[in-house]
Amino acid sequence: MADSASRAVFLLQLTDCHLMPEPGQLFRDIDADSQLRLVVDDVLASGLPVDHLLLTGDLVHHGNAEAYRRLLDILAPLPGKRHWIPGNHDEIGAMRAASAMPCGREEVDLGHWRLLLLDSTSYPDGRGSGSLSETELVWLEQRLAQSTERPVLIALHHNPVATDSDWQDEIMLGNAADFTDLVAAAPQVKAVICGHLHQSQARSIGQARFWCSPSTSVQFKPAQADFLLESGGPDASPGYRWYRLYPDGRVESGMRRLAQVAPDPELG
Repeated sequence: MADSASRAVFLLQLTDCHLMPEPGQLFRDIDADSQLRLVVDDVLASGLPVDHLLLTGDLVHHGNAEAYRRLLDILAPLPGKRHWIPGNHDEIGAMRAASAMPCGREEVDLGHWRLLLLDSTSYPDGRGSGSLSETELVWLEQRLAQSTERPVLIALHHNPVATDSDWQDEIMLGNAADFTDLVAAAPQVKAVICGHLHQSQARSIGQARFWCSPSTSVQFKPAQADFLLESGGPDASPGYRWYRLYPDGRVESGMRRLAQVAPDPELG
């Protein structure tokens, strides 16, 4: 068995859980609490070797601190060190009241890798978009200027690239060009991941791979002019995404849904 200094780091992403303020309340006709418990059961049954658990926003649907404590209780059986970032439906004050975990901007030392977590909820437009504050962008630029020899994975809630869905592209990261310029100028950035989209995506940002995970709640149908939920078939199932970060800078990602396992094809 490889020692901990040389083996790959395994990161599990859960996103867009949308737990309602009170147990039993439905989010778009589904019990988000019960569905998240099924996801937890699936992770445990899969035997995935989780080192870090990353929660990428819209974790609670405008709830108070008790709703976030309920979220963390549901996730308690999972292994791995916890990290979270807020989404446009989250209440940052309630997140901070529920846990001492950093809420957003954080640098995580993964040994051979660095994980940079960003808060993209500044300057909301009232429809779902958000941006990185100037302070956030300066912090990111400074962190990217450090330890340039180590590969970097960046996580934020809002997607910084368009996805061919007109209505979703209108509420993507508000200052995406500022962000992608920083990524393009930093070849050590090997991957960027987000939530927000409620669907699986695999694209690229310059030299970096870009992934989005399915939601643990409802799924949005991709490539649509207007909002539309997935209503049937495997793509309507809740899911999650995993990342294996190798010491040499390689990164692999795969996706699981409750109804199937779907590894990603390589980008062309």
